[in-house]
Amino acid sequence: MQPQVKGSIPSSEVRRELALDLVRATEAAALACAREMGKGDEEAVRAAAGEAMRQALEDSGLAGTVVLGPRNDANLAHTVVVGEGNAFRADLGVCPVEGASLVARGAANAISMLVAVEPGGFPVLPAVWYAEKIVAGPAARGAIDLDDPIADNLRRIAFARDVRVQDLTVAILDRPRHQDLIAEVVAAGARVMTLEEGDLAGAVMAAVPGSGIDATIGIGGLQETILAACAVRCLGGEIQARLWPRNDEERLLIGSEYMPQYGIADLSPTIVGVAITGITGGALLPGVWFGSGYAETSSILMSSRQSTIRRITTRHLVIGEPSG
Repeated sequence: MQPQVKGSIPSSEVRRELALDLVRATEAAALACAREMGKGDEEAVRAAAGEAMRQALEDSGLAGTVVLGPRNDANLAHTVVVGEGNAFRADLGVCPVEGASLVARGAANAISMLVAVEPGGFPVLPAVWYAEKIVAGPAARGAIDLDDPIADNLRRIAFARDVRVQDLTVAILDRPRHQDLIAEVVAAGARVMTLEEGDLAGAVMAAVPGSGIDATIGIGGLQETILAACAVRCLGGEIQARLWPRNDEERLLIGSEYMPQYGIADLSPTIVGVAITGITGGALLPGVWFGSGYAETSSILMSSRQSTIRRITTRHLVIGEPSG
């Protein structure tokens, strides 16, 4: 028997598909916080999703350490360990709910997302808050470059997809910092879909064929950029990103005037499993639907190890308390 390298995947687990374990946790988070839809309480949404995902992970076959986690959720904060014993070990990137305000207001596009990688598999980057990025689908691999003008990137994406720039739809977060960017995209001739929230959902939609989004551009969270890159890698898409320091303190953390570009190989360098479940529904996934005695969830499961992408609909039976 060959010795195992510390932190490596045990040989008995080589064929195991991480996403099948992860989806139970994203489903649990989606089911829990969907009950708060439209009730106006963002904190209740976050709490329900975080508690449900933590419990589902504790009950799963994973033993993981949260490396990328929500900044406002003690259930799944950075360095929290879930699972124990001889379970399959992984580093986790968790987002119990992206779009808590969307759920609270009953708006579209809220999702729950979970990523697992080999221990030590997430990139170690300076601890800045934001990153600038461009995401596109598989057809546009090799066609994007953050150092080039937006118009040039859109022309290459359009050429790769055999369409006109005027046919492209670009997703951009609706933030004051993006007003000039939106103007550039419009001047190039492309259409713009502004997102209230959805850094992750927007990036994944850009890489999923048939979503109606051809590219996602803009400045968003660095953690979200790394998680998005894991999904984009599994989908065969393309992402380019670079750090976007907010102030002098973050510039000192970077330690250089030069801001290098990071691609898929930099942001998602190891075996990855990803699960995403829709909460309120949107272009990416339908939302949670409650029936008589059951609920249904819709999810995307992705694995770079198995080279698989699955869309699944799960019916969860609601078992009541026994009578008598």
